[in-house]
Amino acid sequence: MIENNNTNKFIKVLAERERVSEEKIKEIIIYSFRESYCKGENLEADLHFEFGDNLLVYRTYKIVEKLNDSNKEILKDSEQLNQLLKTKDNKIKNDILFLPLDIKNLSLLTSHRIKEQLRKNIGEIKEKNQYKLYESLKGELVRGSIQNYQEKYYVVNLGEGIGHWDKEEWKLPERPRLGQSFYFLIKEVREKSEKGLPQIIITRQDDLFPLKLLELEIPEIKEKIIKVKQILRVPGLIKLIVESKRTGVDPLGTCIGKNAERIRAISRIIYPERIDIVPWSEDKKTMFFNLLSPVKIVSLLEKKDSWDIIVPQKKVSLLLENQGKVLKMISEFLGTGRKIHVQVLEEVEKEKNSIIVWNGNLTFDEYQRLQ
Repeated sequence: MIENNNTNKFIKVLAERERVSEEKIKEIIIYSFRESYCKGENLEADLHFEFGDNLLVYRTYKIVEKLNDSNKEILKDSEQLNQLLKTKDNKIKNDILFLPLDIKNLSLLTSHRIKEQLRKNIGEIKEKNQYKLYESLKGELVRGSIQNYQEKYYVVNLGEGIGHWDKEEWKLPERPRLGQSFYFLIKEVREKSEKGLPQIIITRQDDLFPLKLLELEIPEIKEKIIKVKQILRVPGLIKLIVESKRTGVDPLGTCIGKNAERIRAISRIIYPERIDIVPWSEDKKTMFFNLLSPVKIVSLLEKKDSWDIIVPQKKVSLLLENQGKVLKMISEFLGTGRKIHVQVLEEVEKEKNSIIVWNGNLTFDEYQRLQ
């Protein structure tokens, strides 16, 4: 239970470790002891606790002229009282008889019950404290490190609590390392963990996650100088469409930052996902080119039901990743109803009578530099 010759140190260490006040620990010890000791013939017992270098527990009796309750009282000047006072450690204070209990030699069962009650009460307090703290942080960013692996979740140490991160969100073949640190969004907080459901659910998949990251690294977004108009996502890729709300402020340059410092910082945090910052345009064709970035196209042929584009071999894989989900995402966002067909420049050049019109946003000189 408690090392009786080191009680104060035990309480202090336990309070610091569990982030519970020392007074609360004392309350739990008293409650646990009463619950375990006050049973059977001791059911009506009055107890007194003293916390010093040692924990001292006394059973107390009120000294009375007339006896009404032998479990709580003892007769003044009685033989019983005189006999008890012959024992050195028994004492009287303010007409109360204090009889010390031998807590060092508590039965194994009683000691076990006290331990269990202490563990249970501290666990409940921790859950309440976690709920209050993390409920107030719902929808906000927190940083945590991988602490353990469960069947469905990665267990994450958040500092003041434990979060659970759905394993389905991690797309790399190798799992994250123990101790590896990430930013997360607090998605859901329950008052208690029950029926196998964790108390704190964290995520990186919610669209609010990249938005909060941008606010963290780019003050102009938090200050509403730059507006995030849309967040487009496919597995492994996020495209954030941004627009300047102030004349003279370049949204793309502002988000990328001097020497690309801002976008590098965001990319490091959001890894293993990739992030592209896309400037907004009212013009569909310009918006189309912007959304294809960092890929530039050689040629664009606009048809009634499709946009046919020609792309250099070295860049085509970026457009076709995720089984073409990137192109589908772009097409749906533009809302033209057109599908996007991709051709490889080097293959088109081999065709007889092929004529390539360089009307895209990739110049011939840029293409030469790719080779």
